[in-house]
Amino acid sequence: MSTTVMTDASITVHVRRRLLGQGLGAVVSLTAPILIVLFWLTVPDGPWPAVAAAAIVVVVVFAYAVVQYFRVAVVVTPTQLIERTFFGGTRRIPLETVARAVLLDLHRTLAAEPRRQLFVLDADGRVLLRMRGDYWTTESIHAVASHLVTVPVEHVENALTLDELQRTNPLMLYWFERRPTRIG
Repeated sequence: MSTTVMTDASITVHVRRRLLGQGLGAVVSLTAPILIVLFWLTVPDGPWPAVAAAAIVVVVVFAYAVVQYFRVAVVVTPTQLIERTFFGGTRRIPLETVARAVLLDLHRTLAAEPRRQLFVLDADGRVLLRMRGDYWTTESIHAVASHLVTVPVEHVENALTLDELQRTNPLMLYWFERRPTRIG
C-alpha cells in the first residue's frame, strides 16, 4: 500500500509500504543472529562493549533507513515534478521540460508478471523520471500520470519484455538494464 496526498494544485505519492516490512525483516534476520552470537561469545570475558557499540550503530542505521524510506515520494505541482529519493536527493523537474509520458507494462522475464511503469521523457527522449511498479502502486503511477496535464500520456496496450524495450528504446532503461544490441 502506498500513500497518496492530494491538494487542489498538487499530488504527492509515496512508495509501497509493504516493501519496508520486507526489507526490515531481511535485515533483522541477517543481523540479529550475528549480534546474538557475538554477545554470547564476548559477554563472559571479552570485548562485549565493542559488540554493544556495533549493535547501537546497526540500530541507528536502521532508524535512519526507515526515516529515509518514509521520505521517498514523487510530487506533481502545477509547475514542476519533484522526486525525493532514498539517499536524500531531491530532483526538481520543470514541467515545461517534459515532452511526454509513457505508461506501459514491462516483463522483466517472460515468466514474471508484467509491472506497470511510467516513463516521463524530455523532448530528446531521455528519461526524466521513471516509476517502476515494483516500488510504486498502479494507483500511484496513474495518479502521477493524470496530473501531468500539460503533456501527452501515451498508453502502450500490449506488455513489453525487457528485450523488446531494449530494441525499441534503450534510453528508457537504466544503464544496468541495457545490453549491447544482439545480431540477428
